[in-house]
This record gives sequence, structure tokens and C-alpha cells, in this order.
Amino acid sequence: MLASRDAQVDWVFEILFGKGALDRDDAVGQVLDGLVLLGLADEEDEAKKAKARVAVERAIDNGLRAGRFDRPKRGQIRAIRPDAKDYSSEDWTLCLMNALDREPTDRDAALRFAAYWAASNTGLSFARLQRGGSILTGLDAALESALQRGRFLDVGGGCVRKV
Repeated sequence: MLASRDAQVDWVFEILFGKGALDRDDAVGQVLDGLVLLGLADEEDEAKKAKARVAVERAIDNGLRAGRFDRPKRGQIRAIRPDAKDYSSEDWTLCLMNALDREPTDRDAALRFAAYWAASNTGLSFARLQRGGSILTGLDAALESALQRGRFLDVGGGCVRKV
């Protein structure tokens, strides 16, 4: 990983965001696997692999100090985005895709399930979900977009499901 410290934290964050709380070793392994898939690390050269591991561990430590990761339990780390205003439409779609399955779910319940999934897995912080608030508005817009793109189906009766 021959990038600036901030860029390294960004790469590690993007690979781990949405994966929830992971044991630190598992997180490092997932990042290394991701970097290999992206062509940014070499899994064959043990010396380069060891350097990449050190860089990933440093990036996680830097990300912890910068508030990009937290430690939900001892020995675990999680890529977090606590403020709903920082979520993109793709982030909200990620939450919906992970929170729902192919069973029909009431639309309002689906939005709430996705918000609670985000709280557990991406560190989204909220005290209450409010109709018209940034969380439910963002999730609703992402769901509408996902319905239009065919990633979810409106099955009638106010229910949606994954395709």
C-alpha cells in the first residue's frame, strides 16, 4: 500500500464498511483479500504481504484515532459512519439490502429494520426514528430508487421484498 496515511485509512474503511463488528485479525485478513482482488497487494510475495499487513494494521489504528472505526467489543473493530447526514444513497441501499430478505415486508417496517441494521453494523447513531427525519427520508429515497432499478419489488399491500 503505497498511499498517504489518509488514503490508506480510506481504503481500509471502504473495504470494511457494512461488515459490522469483526475480530481485528479477521478485519485485517478481509482488507488484505480486498486489496489483492483490487490488484493493490500481492498475495504471492510473503515479504510484500507482511508489509501490507503492517500497513493495514496501522491504517486501522489511525482510523480508530480519527473516529472512522470503533471497538464495539474487546478485540473487535467496526467501520462506522455515525451521522446520518454522511450517508449516501448507496450506503442506505447497502443497509436495505442487508436488512431485508425475499419475504414481503411492510415498507415502514423495512425502513426501520434497515435503520437498526445500520446502527448495529455501521455505527449509525440515533435516539428515535422520526418520520421526515434524515434517516427514514434517506432510506425511503434509497428504497424508491432500488424499486425503480429492480433490486426490490413492490408486492402490493404496502409491502416490499428483495428480488
